[in-house]
Amino acid sequence: MKSRRKRRLPFAVYAALTFNLAICVTPFIAARAISTAYGDKRPAYEATSEAVVATRQAMDSRFEKLAANGEGAPRDVWSALVREQLEANNMSAVDGLLQAAPAMLNGADGAALKARVAVADDSGEKAVLAAAVAYLPEDMQDEYERRNAPTPIAYFKNTAPAHAVDGAKPAAAQIQADAELARAEDESEQQEFRMLGDMRDLSITAARWARNDRIDEFAFTLAGVGLILADPEAREGASIALSARRGQSLDNDFQLYLEQRLYSAVDPADLKRLLDGEFQSDFGYGTTGPAVVENVFKSTVNRGELESVLADLRIVRDIARETSTESAVAIISSVKDGSDLRRASLVARAGGKRAVPLALYDGEHLLDTARTVITWNNALRLQVAGLVACLALLGFISLSVLVRSFTRDRPKKRHAVYLTQDRAA
Repeated sequence: MKSRRKRRLPFAVYAALTFNLAICVTPFIAARAISTAYGDKRPAYEATSEAVVATRQAMDSRFEKLAANGEGAPRDVWSALVREQLEANNMSAVDGLLQAAPAMLNGADGAALKARVAVADDSGEKAVLAAAVAYLPEDMQDEYERRNAPTPIAYFKNTAPAHAVDGAKPAAAQIQADAELARAEDESEQQEFRMLGDMRDLSITAARWARNDRIDEFAFTLAGVGLILADPEAREGASIALSARRGQSLDNDFQLYLEQRLYSAVDPADLKRLLDGEFQSDFGYGTTGPAVVENVFKSTVNRGELESVLADLRIVRDIARETSTESAVAIISSVKDGSDLRRASLVARAGGKRAVPLALYDGEHLLDTARTVITWNNALRLQVAGLVACLALLGFISLSVLVRSFTRDRPKKRHAVYLTQDRAA
């Protein structure tokens, strides 16, 4: 008796098992790879050296498109933008356009400018500024030099110190005068950041609120946080944010984002309840009011939520320090949430004053220039390799099944001898 030969499983069974297994494994590997690349260990849009370089390159591309899309040659477009900002007395934007000249000028002008920067005595931004000014019309060169003429304070700061002159002794009057000049310069530089008022103004507003007068609760709460609970860096950021809100420059989504963060840290309902009890009388809020308001804010604050608010305000302050106060208002006008705020910080960090003209002339794509760089470690390489292998396997199985589906019904040619043996069996 002839033994029956075991029948092999058809190809479709193996293909189905392998295909389903690869389908199940692929999402898991992809999720692990995404978690490794964009996990919580590395915040989004962190200002690493690689991210700064990539962001600068993206900004150069936007400047090239800005010059190419204008009417006329790139040099004419660039000069027109510089003239416009000079007439508007926006020197931060002027400096940003001058620093962007290597990207905006192409052809012979661009090559000559880069060669001039390469042989300049200065380095960095100073070399680019000095070289770019030479490509402006003469009247604009004169106007730019007049706008950047040293101030009298700068002349005092550049004089030789007493210990550098033989036989000279530092006088107390001179030391006091130098200190007053330095203090006056610092106050002139920081004056624009002071938009929160003082504690007396805050206490008067609190007393009005306790009498059920209508006030701006967001401005009152932000001013209280900035004056009472914030560090100097966050206080500057609160001033800039309040200035942008008063100028109606904040996006509605970002304003709602700030309100939610701020009210989570300091609840206006709790403030109102405590202030109603403290300011029962109309008298006394001018002298004792500041201390009362300070105690109310300190007693109602949620320290855990407060730190997230202060972190966002510090980012706003950093943007202003990289550019200017007015420019920071223009930059954060494109921000909608916390992620956008970090993108704006990276752009300001990478571009400096170059971010100012981009915010003015290409605000829709300003935040798109922010780049985050993935660190390729061994774990991420293995996960990506496994993902590629699974995708290749899925493609191979799909192609094999497709080929077999077209060839399986074709009749097989067999020799006549084999046909006779089959009939005899």
